[in-house]
Amino acid sequence: MPTETPNGHFTAGQLRAALWVLRHLGTPEETVPDVKRFRGKKVPTELVSDGLRTLARDLLLARNRGGERWQAAVEVFREIPDFLQTALPGSTMDPAEETAFVAGFQKQLADHQKRFGVLPR
Repeated sequence: MPTETPNGHFTAGQLRAALWVLRHLGTPEETVPDVKRFRGKKVPTELVSDGLRTLARDLLLARNRGGERWQAAVEVFREIPDFLQTALPGSTMDPAEETAFVAGFQKQLADHQKRFGVLPR
């Protein structure tokens, strides 16, 4: 499994997963993003921008749903600043960087799926 690259592609993938999980916890969005969407001339900052823009809204929507979804959303929300410690890459990914991004996404999503039973597999 690839490790985090110095320019943060792995961490950016983890951030993308956390943002998707938070959105899922607040909305009925059930489909996990296909990692193929992260390949082919993509820029990490663009892949996370929508999730960052709707972060507060998604948290409040999860609060409205309550229960396990709210508790999971709180934990995921608290993780997000850790993923922002590394600068987000702002240029088009090459194949190795795409692989690191996808590995980060998959690792974080698997971690959240293991911890929170309310996530699709």
